[in-house]
Amino acid sequence: MEMAMRATEDVAMGEDVTPPIAPLSRPLRRLPPLPLLLLLLLPLSSSSSSSSVSARRHLPLLLPLYCSARCSSSAESLRLPSAEELLLRSPSAAAAAAVPGDTSDLRAALRLVLLLLARGLDASSWRIGGLLTNREKLTSGESSGDGEVVERIRSGARVLATARRKLGLGGGGGGGGGDVEGDVVLEEAALCATITNAVEVQDVDGRGLGIAVYGTEFSWINHSCSANACYRFQFSGPEISASAPGESRLRIVPYGDRAQMDSVGCRPAEVGKDHADYGPKIIVRSIKAIKKGEEVTVAYTDLLQPKAARQSELQSKYQFRCSCTRCDAEPLGYVDQALQDFRAAYGYVSEDSANCSIYRDEAARRLSELMDDVISEYLSDSDPKSCCERLESLLTERVLDEDFAVKAGYKQKFLLQPLHHLSLNAYITLASAYRIHSSQLVASQIQAVALVSKTLEFGRISGAYSLLLAGAVHHLFRSESSLMASAATFWVTAGESLLSLSRNSAWSIFSEKSQTARSLVTEPHACRCSLMKKVMVRPFWNPAVYADFENISGDFMGCIAVLTKMIWGFLARGSHYLQAVKDPVDFGWLGTVEIVNEYNFGAHLDDTGLDFYCERDQTYKLHASYDQERRPLLFQLGVHCLMYGGLLWSICYGRTPPILDVLSNENDMAECSLD
Repeated sequence: MEMAMRATEDVAMGEDVTPPIAPLSRPLRRLPPLPLLLLLLLPLSSSSSSSSVSARRHLPLLLPLYCSARCSSSAESLRLPSAEELLLRSPSAAAAAAVPGDTSDLRAALRLVLLLLARGLDASSWRIGGLLTNREKLTSGESSGDGEVVERIRSGARVLATARRKLGLGGGGGGGGGDVEGDVVLEEAALCATITNAVEVQDVDGRGLGIAVYGTEFSWINHSCSANACYRFQFSGPEISASAPGESRLRIVPYGDRAQMDSVGCRPAEVGKDHADYGPKIIVRSIKAIKKGEEVTVAYTDLLQPKAARQSELQSKYQFRCSCTRCDAEPLGYVDQALQDFRAAYGYVSEDSANCSIYRDEAARRLSELMDDVISEYLSDSDPKSCCERLESLLTERVLDEDFAVKAGYKQKFLLQPLHHLSLNAYITLASAYRIHSSQLVASQIQAVALVSKTLEFGRISGAYSLLLAGAVHHLFRSESSLMASAATFWVTAGESLLSLSRNSAWSIFSEKSQTARSLVTEPHACRCSLMKKVMVRPFWNPAVYADFENISGDFMGCIAVLTKMIWGFLARGSHYLQAVKDPVDFGWLGTVEIVNEYNFGAHLDDTGLDFYCERDQTYKLHASYDQERRPLLFQLGVHCLMYGGLLWSICYGRTPPILDVLSNENDMAECSLD
């Protein structure tokens, strides 16, 4: 029976279920000194001198930095600096890295090995420090099905064993000190435990900083695609938290096979003793109400992937098949159906459902490959214009693989629906690409009216895609509450994008004199959000706010829906795809996956007669003054998106996102016409 963690008491939504847990191993990405960092980032021109190239080839080895003197002293006690230098100097280390140039897995495993040897703790090929290794599965190749992974583990273990041997340290699976080639069981187990248990450490802005391996208090928490908890990181010092007094304590206990728990001692604190005061600590927090005795779960993978993709990733990396309620639902639940909704372009449904399903899956695979290529090129080449054109073309393309169609006897084309996981990925990229495209024009400092107009247009479409993404994920979140963290992120991003658009200096070229956003419209929307009034007099994380979450959320989304109807036609203008989206926050118009209602998304992609908001805006499309009147509405909608995202964010992470600081000024709040 596998390990699990269960709640020792009733836990309300938005409460910490663990205190800050220090890592056992934490090889964050190493940053060189600033001058060297600049040298590494400078592009080599075609005329680069041989001395510049030579300098790059002979850069000094970049050794780890430590967060404090105590951290450095602790590392010295384990002889970590010497061991890590030996590892990094090994030519074989680069070959054993999971990602070229990233030796995080190896360095984390090395720290585990040294920690276990120094503490004299029990370890086996099955569990190391109480952590499941999956060594037999990962090194057999039978479960992973990837010979490259097997060889990487074996070569990595040899590198680790070589570093240990050169330091004169005993250990190893065979009893210590033997031949490096045959005495690497401990190293293989440590590397497999790292692969199985490591999590990516992120800062408050979501930037990846590296990986860390935590003890059993965290690592024994199982995965679920319908998780009831998430986690955050704390780096140093006391953080401003949503925790109630006395809440920062361990409120979960192990549950599982008693013999297994006894065999690992079930004393996780001993593994990392003397290492508890530094490093990126992890805190687990509830996103749903959890009853006493109920299992606490977190997500190991992206929950906005369809079932097949989640299962494939979990099997490949963690060697298990998820059997949570979401995965085992028959038929698939609404969210998983929507994430793979790939319909016949005009509502056509074949009577031969088996062949039609095969054809649809093949068409989806082809489109997925095309989108991956476009996004990869954008990330490497940073050409936002080409990315926008190609991605929007794929979103509106009726997919037909001619060769496959002939063999299958079908001529029907298929079309991505707005909630498909590929569509969501496209929205993320398009929002980014249009924003960068707009900023590039601003950076050119050319004030020609045509270019300024384009700057606003690209910023407007970026905001539209951000709003569409937030609305789509929120629609799915209403049916699957484990998506709360994703919804929080995208609402905050949408709010930031819309606020930035409303404050864009390019608007001024259309004004004969400076005017405030509020003075441009005579009847601003009167907001009645209960949340807005409550958060002005109490923090987001006040228990009363969480207790009334359903009512607050309903009021808030009602106000967002009203504002969106007033502004969506303006935001979507000029984008053929966006104009076919009738409403970006209320997807009732889309119908169910099984029944296509009277509003056919595919048909509207071929039609210029769209929803009445878009039609109304067409008559004003050349009037800058009309656009100016949209600025206060943009500001109001941005504030609402940001504040609602902040509420969800505080439930998930116990703090508000940094961007909310822009609303700390009372004038900003008053400008939103709250009364």
